[in-house]
Amino acid sequence: MSKFIIAGIMFMTVPFATFAQTSATTAVPTIDTTVVKSGLLPGDLLYFLDRWAEALNMAITINSEKKARKHLEYALERVAEVDEVLKKPTAKLEHVEKAKSNFEERVAKAASIVNEEKNKGADVAILARELDDKLDDAKETIRKALKKHEYASSVAESEIREKLATLSVEDSQFKGLTQALESITKEKSDTKKELDDLDADMDDEQEFFEEAMGKELSAQKHMEQNENRIRENAIRDMEMSEIDIDGMDIDGDDVDDLEDMIKRGERMMDDLNI
Repeated sequence: MSKFIIAGIMFMTVPFATFAQTSATTAVPTIDTTVVKSGLLPGDLLYFLDRWAEALNMAITINSEKKARKHLEYALERVAEVDEVLKKPTAKLEHVEKAKSNFEERVAKAASIVNEEKNKGADVAILARELDDKLDDAKETIRKALKKHEYASSVAESEIREKLATLSVEDSQFKGLTQALESITKEKSDTKKELDDLDADMDDEQEFFEEAMGKELSAQKHMEQNENRIRENAIRDMEMSEIDIDGMDIDGDDVDDLEDMIKRGERMMDDLNI
């Protein structure tokens, strides 16, 4: 039996749950774009100690700007955890529900601190821009992880449907595969909803950051985003033009993502020993 089919059966074994003070200047701040790596993951035996240490660190941090940065730092760790957990062949959304929820809580707290300091008259424009940029990167990481998870669910769903098409209702595998299909179809649907809601979930926080940035920094950021989007589209068009007529040679980031998803499927099959 296909490994994706086995994965589908494994999906149905557990109930699912859905997620979800610096000087004033117009210069763009230097943003630390270092990739945050996950440490202990949700489900690990000592994971609670990691979270306890974070709470202790926050409790002894007095400076508001440092508190806001720490909230974003820990939010990015949750993002890394979500990304890492969803790479597992039998991962489900419920496995990252708490991590994603804590990510959203941390971002909300950081935004609240920035908003409070701005209302007190503090100049938080550069800080707001820094945090907003990091939030953009975090959302993109989550988006990619969810898309790959949605794809893996879709592949498993297709495999199960194909297998069911070859079986009669009386077949001993039919009932189990039908239940697996229902579960994995729900997983795919829930993942799509998470993707659809991703930007909306952070709307309020990003509005706080943009307001705190001020009109000039905010406009500058939007201009940079538009320029980057145009550049990325141009590069993608150039890369896609390298596809040969027979479809045998394709270059580009989209293909890298596809290859990565295929490898995930292969690892899924290897882990299930099929």
